[in-house]
Amino acid sequence: MAIQEYDTFLLEDPAGMPDDQQLELIVRDLTPADRRNKYRSFFAQARISKSATRYADRLWVRLGRGQLLKDPWSIEILEVIDKFAER
Repeated sequence: MAIQEYDTFLLEDPAGMPDDQQLELIVRDLTPADRRNKYRSFFAQARISKSATRYADRLWVRLGRGQLLKDPWSIEILEVIDKFAER
């Protein structure tokens, strides 16, 4: 299976982000099966790591103004969350 790539924006200092803990993020899919869905954003429960090899998928981190960090992180999507589902 090919490596999936995602990106996310962090409004906090990246050095203070917890490694290997479950958290909720908004991520964008950079490598969807259908190219028309590129950059589709979604809420997800995920684990992230500053190590590029810890998890199978790659995460590109952007800071608040869109600056891209030089090195990719890794991510494991645990669950896609539909915040707009009817209750």
